[in-house]
This record gives sequence, structure tokens and C-alpha cells, in this order.
Amino acid sequence: MKSYEKESFLKIFIIFFSVLALMSAFIAYLYYRQQIFVYNNNLLYQMREYNFNFKGKKFDATIVNNDTDKKVDILYTNKKEVYALFRISATKNKLLKIFYPLEKYKKDIESVKFKILIYYATILFLLLLLSFFYAFYALKPMKKAIDLIEEFLKDVIHDINTPVATILLNTRFLKTKDNSEELDRIEISAKRILSLYKNFEVQIKGFHPEITQVNPYEIISERVEYFKKLYPEIAIKVSGDKFVFKSDKDAFIRIIDNIISNACKYSSQNSPYIDIVVKKGEIIIKDNGIGIENIDKIFDRFYKENERGLGIGLNIVKKLCKELNISIDIESKKNKGTIVKLTLN
Repeated sequence: MKSYEKESFLKIFIIFFSVLALMSAFIAYLYYRQQIFVYNNNLLYQMREYNFNFKGKKFDATIVNNDTDKKVDILYTNKKEVYALFRISATKNKLLKIFYPLEKYKKDIESVKFKILIYYATILFLLLLLSFFYAFYALKPMKKAIDLIEEFLKDVIHDINTPVATILLNTRFLKTKDNSEELDRIEISAKRILSLYKNFEVQIKGFHPEITQVNPYEIISERVEYFKKLYPEIAIKVSGDKFVFKSDKDAFIRIIDNIISNACKYSSQNSPYIDIVVKKGEIIIKDNGIGIENIDKIFDRFYKENERGLGIGLNIVKKLCKELNISIDIESKKNKGTIVKLTLN
């Protein structure tokens, strides 16, 4: 199950289960109140019988003055005692007060509570199972639709790769005979399509790293030359040290390409620049672009702050960084610029 499927599953499950749990809790409370009412009525009925025959040791009785405003033949409960008052036929000035032990009454009530809690826990478990199967069932149509879309995209991606590779191959061949600006533009456009293809490939097919020795400075310098042709108006500078570390070269290029591409797309109108510093174990990419408004959302798939782009670049960057054990931190100020820091662990 993919991350977005897990998120959808959990949301459906939590909402459905929460509603059922709250409803069942309300019903359990009403049932508890009804059981207490039944118990009290039954206890009062037994007191009435005791009032007539005084049989059994369940109750105690005493005679009290009829000088209160309390009604007879009603069960009274408080923090001190549980009792009922009954009239004595021989006199109107006296009442018979029948007691039930308070501790015994509390134990009886606790027993009722415990039974209802057991019932409620059993019902909650059944509702948990029901919610699980309901969420899984509700997710199936969406999962089926997404699978169809992903299969379609896989086919499209596969079909794009061959013509783009052919265009690049023939362009390079033609450039050996006539290195014109037109051919450069064709090659750059083909490489842009190829970059988009590789992003979709990572998104749809997943990523399986092939670890080799990677030289960040050389790779970044090479990619910068490509972006300089694509964005000649932006001053892109690389400085720092040459070193190697173990990583997946293609995935590392994907990370760098997406970060630099974003910096170029959202560059400043006035004297735009991108400054890249390569140190051992660290890469810092700084620009003076338009900045990021909601920095907490930038790694979410399909999130974008304007109409440009597809909203998958930084999501792929985050995914690849996680796979390659590269830490990524981003600082940004609106209309001031953005700093991306990659720590090569």
C-alpha cells in the first residue's frame, strides 16, 4: 500500500470508527442509565416486600418521625445511605425507614458498570474490525482508478523514452557536422523532456539504488552548464571542493536537477543568481528568487504555489534523499530567496 493510499485508508478508518464509537458510547450510557433505573426499582420492590413481612437479612429498619417533607415509597440514595420510607398503618406520626447497606449498593452499581464496560469493549472491538473492512472496501474503487492511471502513465513514459532518446542521439550526430544554435535548442528541449520522463519514472516505477563512487563537484558543474544554456539570463556559479562519496549517480543527478530547476523557474526578475557551494559532506544551493510561502508543504506531492510546474519535483527530491540517506533542509523568505542545504551522511 502506497503512502497516499495509507493516508486515505487511515482517514476513512478513523472517521468511520470515531463516529461509530461515539454513537455506541452514547447508547452504552443510555443503557447504563436504564440498568440503574431497573436496579433501583427492583431494590425498592424488595423493600416493599420487606415492609410487609420483615423476612430476610438484606435490609435493616427503624421507625422515624413523620416530620419531613419527603415522599414515601420512593428510593433515596446519597453519599451516606440508601433507604425508603413507608407508612405505618397504626399511626400517621411515624414512618418506617428501611435501609440498604451503602457499601453493598456501591458494589452492585460497580458490577453493573463493569458488565456494561465489558459489553462496550466487545462492541468497540467489533466496530474496529467493521471499520477496518469498511475502509479497505471504500478504498478499493479509488485504488483501482489510481492503478489504471499509473498503468497508463507507465505506458506513456515507456513510449516517450524511445523517441526522446532517438532525438538526442540524432541531434548529437548532426552537431558533429553542423554545431548550430538550432540544434542546441533541440537538444536542450529533448533533455528537458528526458528530465521530466525521469521524474515520472521515479514517481511511478519507484527507485532501486545502484551505489557507486560519486563526485558531487563534477556532477554539479556539468549540470550547471546545461542550466546555463537553458537559462542564460541567470548567473549560476559553482565553487568548493572535489571529493567522492558513495551514492546512486542517477538519483543524485535527479536531486540536483530538481533543486536547480526550481531555483531557475522561480528566479528573481532583477539580477537573478544561483550560488552553489560544494564542501565535503555538504552542498549549499542559494538563490535570490521569489521564495517559498508555505515551506511545510513543499515536499507534498502535487503541491505548487503557482501555475508553473507539476508539483512533483521536490517530492521526488525528498524521496530520493531519504533512500540515499541525504538530509535536506530548506530556508526561504518571500521575495528574498531560498537556501537548500544537502548533508551527505
